[in-house]
Amino acid sequence: MKLLHSALRFRVNYFSDLGRHQLVVWMPGDTPPVDAQVDVGPKIEHEVPNEVFRSDIAPLKTGRFYPSQLLHADDAPAPMFRVTKLNEASFAANFSHPLQGRIFSIDSGKSDVSTEPVGKVEQLLEWSGMETQMPTPTDFEGTDAFSREDESPDPEFYALARKVTHVDAVCARRIQALYRTVLPENARVLDLMAGWRSHLPDTVQSAVGLGLNAEELADNPQLAERIVKDINADPTLPFADASFDAVVCTVSFEYLTQPHKIVAEAKRVLKPGGMFAVTLSHRYFPPKVIKLWTQLHPMERMAWVGMLLKRAGFKKVETYVERGLKRPKDDRYAGTLAESDPLFATWGVA
Repeated sequence: MKLLHSALRFRVNYFSDLGRHQLVVWMPGDTPPVDAQVDVGPKIEHEVPNEVFRSDIAPLKTGRFYPSQLLHADDAPAPMFRVTKLNEASFAANFSHPLQGRIFSIDSGKSDVSTEPVGKVEQLLEWSGMETQMPTPTDFEGTDAFSREDESPDPEFYALARKVTHVDAVCARRIQALYRTVLPENARVLDLMAGWRSHLPDTVQSAVGLGLNAEELADNPQLAERIVKDINADPTLPFADASFDAVVCTVSFEYLTQPHKIVAEAKRVLKPGGMFAVTLSHRYFPPKVIKLWTQLHPMERMAWVGMLLKRAGFKKVETYVERGLKRPKDDRYAGTLAESDPLFATWGVA
């Protein structure tokens, strides 16, 4: 029998041109009210000459967030800034909190969870608003955005069945809980880039797994059908139009070299009203991850995925972030990281 812990779930809610956003932090049940402690501060924006930016480290892009260490300056008013305007000579660096000037709300509720809550009040606004979009969408992709450290054929790299977990057990359970909440009930689901575990809820009717390693797919007990295919080499999904009620891609989107085509294909194989849900965390395999992933904050990665969905015609795009639960004692990072892997998710309706 699992020990239940009294917890407070604090949720920040807001909207942007991308869609609806939610950020959840789990805190101990004795956490004091946060209403009086939430302050996004004043608006701070400066015109900065382009040569002040360390362009040898990262490309300067409109809408992107950057750490202030990338400026040749010691007097930055905040640890991070967003580029709101850019021309050949200068850019506007906005050091304000991303929610400054934006309408948002915070709600809370008590709950019993199977994992000890360790979240802190400061985490509520630490990342909040970074996935919001300006009227001019963020310019994320450069010419080498989808290049990788290891460009060898993917079937060769994934020929060995590694059967590793990409997130800790707590995050895996939260992914399953999220899928239970957002996926249609009794859905026929396509699990893209599937491996030996799918983290799907028992409310799913059946699941088809598409991945690169036959042994891992065969060891996945949640799959009713298994297909081996390299969708980086050929992004066409081998299914008829309107074949599925939902498509999921679980902590693997960062390995897609043709993500625009895959998103379009996901929409094609979904029934009208079907859902495409992408879950992410902050771990990845460096040799095969796309270069763009290494350049973005995790919140920006989630925003980029959301933009791909919106541009492909998905409606009701939402993002969701969850953090603040204790890492399992048997996890390999338990000795160095107290908090479990954060969960980032984006979904949209076909």
